[in-house]
Amino acid sequence: MRSNKVLVTRVPANVPGQSPRGAAAPRESGFVSRFANLTEAVDAVAAVDSLLASLAASRAVLMESVREWVADQPERFDAPEVEADDPAGLAPELVEQLARALRVPEGSVVAFIEESRALVHEHPRTLAALRGGHITHAHAQTIIGYTDGLRRGNRVALETRLLKQARSTTPGELSLVARAERERRLRPERRAEPRTAPRSAPQVEAPSERRAGRSAGGLAGRQAAARSRRQRISAFPTGRPTP
Repeated sequence: MRSNKVLVTRVPANVPGQSPRGAAAPRESGFVSRFANLTEAVDAVAAVDSLLASLAASRAVLMESVREWVADQPERFDAPEVEADDPAGLAPELVEQLARALRVPEGSVVAFIEESRALVHEHPRTLAALRGGHITHAHAQTIIGYTDGLRRGNRVALETRLLKQARSTTPGELSLVARAERERRLRPERRAEPRTAPRSAPQVEAPSERRAGRSAGGLAGRQAAARSRRQRISAFPTGRPTP
């Protein structure tokens, strides 16, 4: 990992535009504007970017630790009793307080908690790459999203491929590779499934029952669609494939 120290060029004292100690006078941004060359300047920016990636990894680990701590004390936080590694049944108090502290919608908090759990428990190699500053948070989100729902063997293989690609591609380019690789790995699973369900004897339904069923089904469908739409709008961008 590159050093995140910004070099300060020393110059003789009493030079106009310089501080009394000889360092270049900072501009309004607060950073010294003198670098030996452009490579050094770009490296300084890249070092800070790597530091941000490392902080994102630390934040994910801390978030998962908080979730597990709350899950271990359901009676204290009025939460349903669930396994420590189960993302369901989050304590409302935890979600509400995190939403206020982070100034984001509660749906975004839930998505962030699930992302942190996935990084810690399902993608330790991606977490390590993020902590080392080898990939960005956006790369990690893309890997999590496109490996979600795959069988373990396919998930591990796809993660391995994407981690190699992430070191030399943008998150957008990585997403294109991930989409194609995911589809390729899903085809054998789809072929293994029966194309049609076993046929059963047709059942005659009264017109009133059909109307009632359509009405109830339509309402449930609209409610589910509304919930899904709210989640997509409010959640953090995770790089997951969306319909």
